[in-house]
Amino acid sequence: MSLFTKIKNQFSASMILAGTILGAAIFSLPYVFVQSGLPVFVFYLIFITIISTCTHLVYGESLLRTKGEHRFVGLAEIYLGPWAKKLVTVTTFISIGGTLLAYLILGGQFIQNFSQTINYPIDLTKAVLIFWFLGSLGVLLGIKLIGLGESIALILIIIFVVFFFVLGIPNINFADLNYVNYSQKFLPYGVLLFALSGGSAVPEIYNYFSRKKLTPQEVNFKKPLVWGSIIPAIIYLMFVLGVVGILGLNNISFDVVPQLIEKNYILGVATNLLGIFLIITSYFILALSFKNTLKFDLHFKNGLAWFFPLFLPISFYFLGVNNFITIIGFLGAAILGIESLLNFLIHKKAQEKGDQTLPFSIKISNPIRILIVIFLVFGAVLEIVKTFSI
Repeated sequence: MSLFTKIKNQFSASMILAGTILGAAIFSLPYVFVQSGLPVFVFYLIFITIISTCTHLVYGESLLRTKGEHRFVGLAEIYLGPWAKKLVTVTTFISIGGTLLAYLILGGQFIQNFSQTINYPIDLTKAVLIFWFLGSLGVLLGIKLIGLGESIALILIIIFVVFFFVLGIPNINFADLNYVNYSQKFLPYGVLLFALSGGSAVPEIYNYFSRKKLTPQEVNFKKPLVWGSIIPAIIYLMFVLGVVGILGLNNISFDVVPQLIEKNYILGVATNLLGIFLIITSYFILALSFKNTLKFDLHFKNGLAWFFPLFLPISFYFLGVNNFITIIGFLGAAILGIESLLNFLIHKKAQEKGDQTLPFSIKISNPIRILIVIFLVFGAVLEIVKTFSI
């Protein structure tokens, strides 16, 4: 394999992961930042970036060490047993279905915002239905374009975020940001864990390399998974600082766009259109991942495997589950926290019992692994208690 081909493959793989991570949650981060304060937000951003990067790496290694095509559910059954398969089946339905629901809610909000900018306002329910129709159609017809769509979305968001950063950073007085809102000290945890999670893309990266006819021994997962995890964290911080610099600390909502439109019409509309594109491309790849999990790991028939990704999110929306911040906070801290915990347990077993030998290994000492597990358990329990006490 030539050096150019190797770099191209690693770049494309990084784009798949980074493009999946960069989704709906980016627009909620300025709100979370303002609510919690700069020190708290940056602490969680750094720490959770490390956790998420490690989670993606151990998931990738576990896939490479296991013969056949699997998703998280399949790995849990192979290495932890039937109890883990049942638990992961439940968390998979909740995490991917819930993430699709979150994207559906925010995508609908962005479509409603856009309808108001063209003087043809529609209500939120109709906007959600429009987004759901477009998302479902794209999933059914545009599977081959997902990698291209993710790459385009990532390039556009990087350009746009740099523009935001350059425009907003001269207006920031960091002394004004150096506060801690203790009543919201845990708010960034679940939201950022959700925002930085891209585990559903890891098997798609494996498939990308498989289509290149590379053996597991030839696949270098390390660089694509590391860069694909770190790039979104940098982009998030730049976006947050840019938005805060443009709008100030007051009057920032969870979707940012209405305030941007009031401040700068062209910038607000452009952000709105980019948001729709960004959210819908992530919706595509998540729905595909959900379908493949149901088909390959749970052995659903093809029609039923398509049914849940298409109709589960819209069903929950009409059942009244529609608070975006609550949904992504719960998904991040509780559900993705549990899945990350299991990922580290699976990885340890895969290194001991995996049926394929790799030229690399992610080394995590037992004390560090235990500390990570304790942290994830604590965060999950805390978020579950908080969510169900509301």
